[in-house]
Amino acid sequence: MRGPDKTVRQFKVSKRSVVAAPMAAALAVAGTVAGLQLKAAYELRQLESELSDQSAAFTQTIAGMDAVIAGKDEAIVTLQQEILKLSRQTEDMKIKMQELGELEEKLKLFMEKYGGSVPNTASPTATGSSKTSASGKDAASFLPSFSAYSSLSDKVARSPIRYPVIGNLDGIVHLAKNTSIDLKALSRMVDAMEESMAHTLKQAQNRRMTVDAYPSSWPTRSKQLTSGFGYRRDPFTGHATFHAGIDIDGKSGDTVFSAAEGTVSETGYDSQYGNYIIIDHLGHLQTAYMHLLAIDAREGDTVVRGEKIGQLGSSGRSTGPHLHFQIMQRSEPVNPLKYLASRT
Repeated sequence: MRGPDKTVRQFKVSKRSVVAAPMAAALAVAGTVAGLQLKAAYELRQLESELSDQSAAFTQTIAGMDAVIAGKDEAIVTLQQEILKLSRQTEDMKIKMQELGELEEKLKLFMEKYGGSVPNTASPTATGSSKTSASGKDAASFLPSFSAYSSLSDKVARSPIRYPVIGNLDGIVHLAKNTSIDLKALSRMVDAMEESMAHTLKQAQNRRMTVDAYPSSWPTRSKQLTSGFGYRRDPFTGHATFHAGIDIDGKSGDTVFSAAEGTVSETGYDSQYGNYIIIDHLGHLQTAYMHLLAIDAREGDTVVRGEKIGQLGSSGRSTGPHLHFQIMQRSEPVNPLKYLASRT
């Protein structure tokens, strides 16, 4: 509409334009909607792809966690088995160490009792060459050293196995396996030590029996000789006769001791030997004690070294109180001084 002071403007629109304009507007609107739809579809596909990737990653993460958990569970089970094995081995080791300690104590007691000098057990003959050494070997040389055994026993007794705080399970399992191997090696070592010590104890006991049966101990407190072994002038006839032993001076009633461990095979009285005792020893050795005042031992008795068996006297064919001491090997007299310890 025009105003009162305006002129009228006229426009002429063709029919085609009237029809085309609405159609163009409709197409524009339709294009806009289609573009929006395409954009929405693209964004939807993008979201679906991202969701799919995230789902796959999540699934993979879950699978990895399951594997880790399964691995941890397996490691824990393995660790428990190793710890149980270690516990059993520890108990076995304690038992072995206790047995080893008992055996060690036996050896220590034996060493305390028989740790002195041991004479040489080689038996000289009647025509033996050189004098047998009286010093011999020390019994300690036949016994093992106890320092390593006792320290090992003390460590095991005082140091129970302590398990560290579980952090890296794989490392703990490795440690447990290595410890198990060490315990097995230690167990084998203890077995070898025990076998060796038992064998050594048996050897030492056999050695003690041999040493104690060796007539090296003086049969009297006195060590003063009045007559030696061999030919001499007979005090009764004045003729040269063979003296099969040694005469040891003493007072009547002095104690007579067994020179070694053995079995009393004969006792009695003889007009020449007076009261006498004969003792059998290892190695076909015999000792004889003659001219006794009294006999304390009896036939069949087992006597030990240094045990009282009678009293020194002057019975039989004798010129005064003394002990005629004689050693025989396979019934042949031998010089007792080759067996007896030094008189000094």
